[in-house]
Amino acid sequence: MKSESTENGFDELARLSQQFKQHEHESTLREKQRAEQREKVQGVLGGLRELTISMAVEQLKSVATPEIMEQVSSLKSRQGTAELRKLITVLLNDLENRISIMAATNPDVRPTERSIKTLTILIELLFSLE
Repeated sequence: MKSESTENGFDELARLSQQFKQHEHESTLREKQRAEQREKVQGVLGGLRELTISMAVEQLKSVATPEIMEQVSSLKSRQGTAELRKLITVLLNDLENRISIMAATNPDVRPTERSIKTLTILIELLFSLE
């Protein structure tokens, strides 16, 4: 009787061990699939980022000065957004100063001045939230 219960115990242990190995194998496969999926998503996001940058650079070519284009081109190889933020801030400050000068002599420009100041504050807020 003892040997039968011992055999049943070994059989149960072998079954549980096999079940554990199967679960472990399935878990490893799921993790591998998740890692592959993450890699694909990262690739797609990187491609979208590059496409967005290329489109923005193309749009800038028709309106930006050569100096701005040179600065933007140098930003492509850098990580982070600090230099782009500086460029945007300088342009906004210049625009705000020019509009303020115009608004001092032309009251019709005052709504535009208010809009520029609002835009400057909103962009600064956006930068602080990132």
